[in-house]
Amino acid sequence: MLNDIRFALRQLRKSPAFTLIAVVTLALGIGANTAIFSVVNAVLLRPLPYADADRIMVLNESSGPGQDYSVALPDYFDWRNDNTVFEHLAATHKESRNLSGIPGRDPERISCAFVTRNFFNIVGIDAEVGRTFSEDEDKVGAPPVVVIGDRLWQRAFNRDPGVIGRSITLHDQNYTVIGVMPRQMTSPQDTDAWLSMMRRSNNAVWMQRFVHPMIYVWGKLKPGVSVDQARVEMKTIAARLEKTYPDTNGQETAVVTPLLENLVGKYRTNLRLLLGAVGLVLLIACANLANLFAARGATRAREFAIHAAVGATRGQVIKKLLVESFLIAVLGGVFGFFIALWVRDSLIALSPGGVSRFQQISFDLPVLGFTFLIASLTTVLFGLWPAWQASHADVQLALKTGSAGSGDPPSARRARDWLVISEIALTLNLLVAAALVLKSFSKMQALQLGYEPRNLFTARLELPWKTYSSREKIGTFTKALLDKVTALPGVQSAGIGSNSPLMGGWQTGFWREEKGRPQPSDMLNADLEVVSGDYFQTFKVPLLRGRLFNERDTKDSPRVIIVDQAMAEQYFPGEDPIGKRLGVSAGNDEEGWVVSEIVGIVARMRFHAIDEMAPLPVIYCSMAQAQRTSLGLFVRSSMSTASLSKSIRDVAASIDPNQPVYDARPMLDRVKESWGTHRLLSFLFSIFAGLALVLATIGLYGLLAYTTLKRVREIGIRLALGARPAQIRGLVLSHGLKLLLIGSVFGLVAAVALSRALQSVLFEVRGIDPRIYLGVGALLFAATFFASWIPARRASRVDPIVALRTE
Repeated sequence: MLNDIRFALRQLRKSPAFTLIAVVTLALGIGANTAIFSVVNAVLLRPLPYADADRIMVLNESSGPGQDYSVALPDYFDWRNDNTVFEHLAATHKESRNLSGIPGRDPERISCAFVTRNFFNIVGIDAEVGRTFSEDEDKVGAPPVVVIGDRLWQRAFNRDPGVIGRSITLHDQNYTVIGVMPRQMTSPQDTDAWLSMMRRSNNAVWMQRFVHPMIYVWGKLKPGVSVDQARVEMKTIAARLEKTYPDTNGQETAVVTPLLENLVGKYRTNLRLLLGAVGLVLLIACANLANLFAARGATRAREFAIHAAVGATRGQVIKKLLVESFLIAVLGGVFGFFIALWVRDSLIALSPGGVSRFQQISFDLPVLGFTFLIASLTTVLFGLWPAWQASHADVQLALKTGSAGSGDPPSARRARDWLVISEIALTLNLLVAAALVLKSFSKMQALQLGYEPRNLFTARLELPWKTYSSREKIGTFTKALLDKVTALPGVQSAGIGSNSPLMGGWQTGFWREEKGRPQPSDMLNADLEVVSGDYFQTFKVPLLRGRLFNERDTKDSPRVIIVDQAMAEQYFPGEDPIGKRLGVSAGNDEEGWVVSEIVGIVARMRFHAIDEMAPLPVIYCSMAQAQRTSLGLFVRSSMSTASLSKSIRDVAASIDPNQPVYDARPMLDRVKESWGTHRLLSFLFSIFAGLALVLATIGLYGLLAYTTLKRVREIGIRLALGARPAQIRGLVLSHGLKLLLIGSVFGLVAAVALSRALQSVLFEVRGIDPRIYLGVGALLFAATFFASWIPARRASRVDPIVALRTE
């Protein structure tokens, strides 16, 4: 074997151009595959850091496909008491809290989860320092305690073991630290601290069955219980609750989803598509290399004939060529791995935000194993057929004729043609897929948001309700904040919202006063936004009719609302909504449903990401009449992002030193983030399609150049007998166009099937788009003509005397 390796290295050194082209072609294919597999491995394949993670489920309620929502707390209690399929069923609720009062540190916002104590039994992870909640600490009236995460322990306390028993301030309330969770524990949804939910379970609003306060349930299946069994039982329990409480639980069912599917399920299709696309690129690269090795084997026919004449067996000839193929594959794998490393940061930057597994792309043992496997597989894919063909050459004919001008067997020529045909078909598929995804992404970018995101800066604030317990206190803070921010140089306007575009949502039920209040299950739904200041002016949303909120709209004045154009068109067709009255719950705990008068209509705004949920009509309330402590600040300014962010933080600190500002960034960044998945898909499909087109063009050029070389004698005879150069060019061009035609027919059939498979990830684009197919056909024709023209031009310039003399 060592002799074969040394021989292969000598042969590769003798042909540096061949070796370079082969290694680069394979490195690109392997590098792209390794990069995409590293994403798939990090997101879909890497196990969750919890014991028996495949038994952990996430549960929510739903009233039909695409209408999933959180769980009512009384429903959770019934689920927990009535089910027989879960070892534990825990409730979780995410909120933000302001962490303040730590010496030497500014206040900061941290992500908190209110959980029932058995949540830690479900994930199966113990505290690395201290402990989790006891039974006495997870009930109404229990002392305020908190378990913190490893990141917060490191960031705020420098991993001081003395943090156990220490008091920290969250939203101006003191909590005693009782434990620190290990680094791998961040559930649910990137949590920094865990607090007891049952301390809050006597909340009167939460105990109403029609209220779904963003509670999601985690469960751990009993050993031997399948997901399908759990789904059947939970749907049975939900059906029983529907019969018992028809007014609140009508048409509601329970949804059971495995944890990993809940975290990354919506990305599964996209990642599989990318893995399939990059696999096609590798196949095209291997087809190219197979043709390259076959052509090189044909030129070495005399060499192999001599080996056979002195006693070498076919197996030994195949072995020598496979060793050469393996060395190329190893070099391609090494360089491909470094290419994958190089593009890793780009993949992370383009990946969807908010999914931590996308940020954990690494080249660990499974990825290294995949690279080795793909390199070994390519050895077989591009090396075996040329080696077999070379070993079956006619020894006597090869010794007599050599290789320069001898023809190839018809079977060899057909095989090389079919390799190029397959490249064309695969490339057509990738080009069609890339064009569809790019058009979809373009449609998404061109979608009317209803507001102007450019030069709009955003930031979040969470006001502690213990300090800001009334609308008057909240109003004093927001007025001071808006006055000071508006006075900053370069600021044109500023406004505050509470459930603003791309910053979370709050849905509410409503009804028209004259139709009476319906049952909760029959309630109409709308997005509810609570605003203050020059909100609409800052978003550049025009007032269509009526008026905006003003200083006369107070806590004690009659309730007024503004609706958007979608509400007016959908629920007031042919009517003027101004002056009409809707029953709306603005979320004020002490009020419930209040009939409010419509005083204005504004243009519609898109509040949610395209793939998040269907747009709802929007109802706007004045912050003077609706109490909110979770605030979004919006500033239209010509200042730089860094300067404005610092100025806003300074302003907030001057009003309340314990009030942090967080998630400060331009609105345009939020808009782009909502395109994250589609942007990644568009970018990578474009790269893969471009790479496939280049490889297919090179492959076609190589085939025609080699074929022309083999037909030099024939071309010389044709020219000597009077053929014109144009006829010779047509001979070569027709060969290339014939391959294009056959490849396009096969590719078109596959592309139609692929387009239908892509339909689920496309936005406002039909999978069968004639213009895209025509455009791809034109592009392939141009590439084929370019690849064919150079060999055709050379063939037409053959000197017949020289060609015949060399034979």
